[in-house]
Amino acid sequence: MRIGICDDEKHARMEVRKRCELYFNENKIEHDYIEFESGEAVLAYSAKQDSASIDLLFLDVEMEGLDGIRLKEQLLRQRAIERIVFVTSHKDKVFDAFGQKTIGFISKPPTYERIEKMLTIVREEKLENVELVFDGYKGKQHHIRLEEIAYFKADGSYTEIFSYTPDKTRAECFVISKKIGEVEQSMKVYSVLRVHKSFLVNLANVASVGEEIKVRDLEEKIPIGRKYKEQVKRAYTTYISDKVRKRI
Repeated sequence: MRIGICDDEKHARMEVRKRCELYFNENKIEHDYIEFESGEAVLAYSAKQDSASIDLLFLDVEMEGLDGIRLKEQLLRQRAIERIVFVTSHKDKVFDAFGQKTIGFISKPPTYERIEKMLTIVREEKLENVELVFDGYKGKQHHIRLEEIAYFKADGSYTEIFSYTPDKTRAECFVISKKIGEVEQSMKVYSVLRVHKSFLVNLANVASVGEEIKVRDLEEKIPIGRKYKEQVKRAYTTYISDKVRKRI
């Protein structure tokens, strides 16, 4: 697990790191750290195409220059930062800090119990992000993580799988030799839902559900079949509620 810590005060970074170290040692988890002294340093790191992905960034709210709240907005489309926990002395900033990548808040000085909770959430979510294998043309196998899949689209006796590019700005497609009904059956154990006779979506990457489905970070909108509308709304609401409950 790779941990990022961003705070303009060195002792504050050390407080977080010491408590993380206790957790990793107790659970025998391989890990490393990347420390940042400013929001600008995080932004520069995340903008590099070859930067290693950070599983969790502990981010101070109040910093000189680019503060944590404004940085959060700029990180939404950056693949290098997967999740954010805000570390703050200002409880009134909690609502401003809420966001797509935010999984929680820790008051300063941080306690071991709060950091343990945040790291456990990340650990469990990483375990849920299984690697899937799909058979394509001429025996070619496609290996892909569940969270990288945006949606599936029927193409006759084949199915197109749309997955995120590394920078998460668009979707790329590969084709597998299975009908979408067969794919639906094999994906029932995951957060993948039939929303139309020709489409399955990964609920983890749904931004909103209305007359159509907006997929996170993509321009494409997925139609909802008339007979699926109520089922889709219920499933999405349940999925979000369960996700929030786990993170509280």
